[in-house]
Amino acid sequence: MGLGIFVDWFVHTSAETTWSFSAVPPADEPIIQKLVGMQTLWEYQLTLCTFILAFFTSQAYSYWRSVYFTTRAVQGRINDCVLILTATAKREEPIEGGKEKSITGFSPEAEDLVHTCTRLLRLSHTFFWAAEPTNSNGVSDKGRESHTFRTKIDDEIQANSAIGPILLSPEGLRYLELTDELTHTEVVALLESGLPPSQYCYMLIEWVMLYVMDGLREGLIEGGAGTEQALLKKITDLRAEYFSIGDYCAGRMPLAYVQLVQVLVDSLVWLAPFSLYSGLGSLSIPLVGLLTLFFKGLLELSKSFLDPFGNEGYPGQNIRVDVLVSELNFGAASRWVKAAQHLPSRTPTRD
Repeated sequence: MGLGIFVDWFVHTSAETTWSFSAVPPADEPIIQKLVGMQTLWEYQLTLCTFILAFFTSQAYSYWRSVYFTTRAVQGRINDCVLILTATAKREEPIEGGKEKSITGFSPEAEDLVHTCTRLLRLSHTFFWAAEPTNSNGVSDKGRESHTFRTKIDDEIQANSAIGPILLSPEGLRYLELTDELTHTEVVALLESGLPPSQYCYMLIEWVMLYVMDGLREGLIEGGAGTEQALLKKITDLRAEYFSIGDYCAGRMPLAYVQLVQVLVDSLVWLAPFSLYSGLGSLSIPLVGLLTLFFKGLLELSKSFLDPFGNEGYPGQNIRVDVLVSELNFGAASRWVKAAQHLPSRTPTRD
């Protein structure tokens, strides 16, 4: 708009004739005739830019939706695993009490298996996001002041805005041991595996698969081959969803395409004050502001869609990883386990 004001002042001071502020410049004015050719060229560019930017926004939004629904699919596969596991775990024999059988729960051995597998699946989800660079890490957002912590690694977390690398470090694993999220044997196994911390989440789901197979052999999980196939299928699907997020981040869109759209939009809005003046005069000044708002705004929105985790300075459409972890922890640790632990008798109560 500032450039439009300068063009308006320059044309009025250089023109041979005069016209009012709201009037359209005379077409026979020499300086206006020079701007008419630029207007024709700009209209061709406007058509091209509108089409490409609309397509670019559509593709960027499709990418964001794919990443978002994959994060939801990860939650879904873990919930599926816990649901099947809690529904097929061996149960205690119901005890007769009064007119109806009492509420029943898991057998002691099956309960230990359920809680172990559930805990490892939740930690696998947490470890996966701890290894992925994201803007929201459950502690603080990049560029914002960190919260106050009351742990022995407070200073490290506050000095580093990302909690993920700290959580996957030997110190972080030992802190998880202190909070009973990992056992000492599990911590030792992770550290002695020789795998980088980014692979810990896959170690945990393989442990779950091995525990499930042991439970099937020992009779702690009932249902036969169908249960085994369903559980193993959900665990392998979980592995596939983990890999898909990395694939999406690695191959989102060629950089040259993004640069081309950026140059196209920038040139369109910078040429607009010169191109629109011959047909609108001083009214082109507010119109230039509207065009810049819409075209540059759509471009910024598209780039925020291409940055779903807010790592590159576009947190507007940031997928909240801390919320994903919190939701999964509630669902896997509470919803299915507590529902299966309190199974009432099928016999209806009769007066």
